[in-house]
Amino acid sequence: MPSGPSYESGPGGLPRGASIGRYVVLGLVGRGGMGEVYAAYDHELDRKVAVKLLRVKPGNGVSLAEGRQRTLREAQAIARLSHSNVVIVYDVGTFEDQVFIAMEFVDGNTVTYWIQSQARTWQEVLRVFSAAGRGLQAAHDKELVHRDFKPDNVMVGRDGTVRVMDFGLARQVGERSERPPSRSADDAAAMLGDDEALATIVINQEAAQSSDTQDPLNQSGLFDTQLTRTGAMMGTPAYMSPEQFLGTVTDARTDQFSFCIALYEALYGERPFGGNSMFALTANVVQGNVKEAPAGTKVPPWVRRILLRGLRPNAEERFPSMRALLEALDKDPAVARRRRALTIAAALVPLAVALGVRQSVASHHAVCGSGTERLAGVWELRDATGAESPRQAAVHHAFLATKKTYAADVYASVERILGNYAKSWAGMYHEACEATQVRGEQSADVLDLRMSCLQERLDGLRALTQVFSDATGEVVENAVGASTALGTLNRCADVPLLRAVVRPPEDPATRARVDDLRRQLADRKARYDAGRWRDGADTADRLLAEVRAVGYQPLVAETLAFFGAQRMSLDDPARGATELEESFRQADASRHDDVRVIAASTLVWDYGYLQGKYADAHAWARTAEAVLARIGGHEVERAWLLNNLAAVEGAEGHSEEALHAHLEALALKEKVRGPGSADVGISEGNLAIVLEDLGRNQEALEHVDRSIDVLSRGLGAEHPDVATQLSNRGEILNALGRYRDARLSFERARIIWERELGLDARILAYALTGIGVSYLGERDAMSAVAPLERAWKIREAKETDPGRRGETLFALARALWDADRDRHRAQALGQTARAAYAKVGQPSMSTKVGDVDTWLAQRQKG
Repeated sequence: MPSGPSYESGPGGLPRGASIGRYVVLGLVGRGGMGEVYAAYDHELDRKVAVKLLRVKPGNGVSLAEGRQRTLREAQAIARLSHSNVVIVYDVGTFEDQVFIAMEFVDGNTVTYWIQSQARTWQEVLRVFSAAGRGLQAAHDKELVHRDFKPDNVMVGRDGTVRVMDFGLARQVGERSERPPSRSADDAAAMLGDDEALATIVINQEAAQSSDTQDPLNQSGLFDTQLTRTGAMMGTPAYMSPEQFLGTVTDARTDQFSFCIALYEALYGERPFGGNSMFALTANVVQGNVKEAPAGTKVPPWVRRILLRGLRPNAEERFPSMRALLEALDKDPAVARRRRALTIAAALVPLAVALGVRQSVASHHAVCGSGTERLAGVWELRDATGAESPRQAAVHHAFLATKKTYAADVYASVERILGNYAKSWAGMYHEACEATQVRGEQSADVLDLRMSCLQERLDGLRALTQVFSDATGEVVENAVGASTALGTLNRCADVPLLRAVVRPPEDPATRARVDDLRRQLADRKARYDAGRWRDGADTADRLLAEVRAVGYQPLVAETLAFFGAQRMSLDDPARGATELEESFRQADASRHDDVRVIAASTLVWDYGYLQGKYADAHAWARTAEAVLARIGGHEVERAWLLNNLAAVEGAEGHSEEALHAHLEALALKEKVRGPGSADVGISEGNLAIVLEDLGRNQEALEHVDRSIDVLSRGLGAEHPDVATQLSNRGEILNALGRYRDARLSFERARIIWERELGLDARILAYALTGIGVSYLGERDAMSAVAPLERAWKIREAKETDPGRRGETLFALARALWDADRDRHRAQALGQTARAAYAKVGQPSMSTKVGDVDTWLAQRQKG
């Protein structure tokens, strides 16, 4: 405890000379929410001690005696700690109705004072906090969680020793508060097991405070839940973890979060989470909105990366233990580099002669070593220090500047994908060069073909990272997909395929023109893949005319394939199909098999899923399969063909065929991309939809959960693609009768979509309708009305699918009737829902039409 020349005394405090057990009070040191701390004298052992009196508050079914016994047990657990970085506890006992802890009196000051007393280097700060962290780890080893770690609870002695103190909130790992939530928060209590649920409450409350208009959703259920439940919050708010704000179970990772807040504040001079109100602070903590590092900071990036991991809102994503975090902080890359340099220097002496012998061989290899140099300014390979290149730093900054909550996660995935791509590109460049220049296994003609292919791929990578450097929120949302859409490098090693395609023009001027047009096309493709679908659409005809004027068929095929896909995305599938068919013919004439597969596969989606021309779609699927069978390989292209074909089969009502196609696509993606790729996550979600259609809801739930897990790790838990799967999960849970769980899943989707797309986005109606249906499943029609009214308002204005309109109309009709709210309107909405279902014209709608007919007939009888 802190020392000083005098002690306080005040109202309610014990006077000097009073006794607490065998300890004689010298004076009051401090008073806090958990009790008072006194300086005292232990006459038996002739030493000065600090004695803390812990308050015991009865209530909520807990008697004073029970409360004192529980507090005493917790104090005894703290007394089991024995570590050089933890304040030593000498004695535990009771005093009147209170529990006391007698501990060593530390001659020193708090870390807060230590930092403010003079300027400290980041290395000094790390040393002190590492020592404090070891104290926390000692507590965790005894299965104790501090739950109130902050700079004021760490002492730095005059001898330099560091000790953690004030375990007044400590509790056994996994132990819950026995105090129940208040009645008004029952619904929230069941749902606050997830960060997003609290974010819902915070966002709704802040919106209510800042707007004069009343959101109809705030009229019932979750929308009325208050932020704070009595007894749920434990700790100092500025240093609290999401789970403490939520009132859920705390464990060692809770202390890790608080530790990282305190360390961040000590290093940067400010706390990581902003917020001028409790609501704002809570929202930022729960959503993981960490501030940018202050300008001019000397804290190295590797330290910040460690802190950001420790500050993840999801405890599962933090370090597995304080020990693991401390080990990471102990690994200073600069120290490791110096050690390696000394080792290398010692090894260089005996190698000098050998290097001289091999010098002539190395000179031949040097000519092929410029692959990594060509990546400069595009996406450089990380050096031994792990530092970001200027381009990587620019992309990282641009992503974070969008303020998307998932930007950091997306950047991590993009960095990994592009890093692997760049490494493979450099390796293939080196191998292609050596095959001709060193080993003589490959002709100069083949080298030219391979280098031309690699240059195309490099231009695509350059264009994409340029788009990323000026990222918008839309770009960040689509960045992982855009990264995986880069041209495959395997083609550049497929010599027979390269020879089959028409060679580049021999005329230097024409060849330069082709290269320039390809770069323009690569730039457009990068923007399209990154979600900027409309970029360049107004000048597409001009560029296509320029490409046709050159007359190089492979480029014409590539350009038409791209513009055909863009037209399709911009709701012009008919024109898109025309351009895609011509692309296929141009590619066929020039033996450009890559484009043949892409054009044919895209036409499956265009004709089958968008236009409902199923026979045409199946014909193009057979054509694409024939090309793939002849050229071999191309598993990624085959996987997306299967994905498109499955969508068509599903639209036709052939659920079993769709299931088999999705299973094949998933297996191929796992093989090529790896089980953790976003492509795999999308396929898992597609499988869940088909399984739900087949009534295999439990299997569907397993696949959609895997989809959410994969996409959350690759894209971030707040990504809109995750929201889509969360909404799908809600549909499945509703089908299983797990209505409360379904509502939580829909709520998480709603939060993400509202934040990313606005309050009237068309897709929001899926989640809002699902919420209403979940209330109907629980026979709570009154609560169902508000979300269904909002869903219908959106679908009435924006939804073109009559089946979806019918879904919301019928649910709203049932809610209004059962809630006895305008039954005349309810019947009218039921009639409109029936007409909407009938308009779909698919066999699967007949059951829905029958359900509406039955409902209407029963209401007319009533």
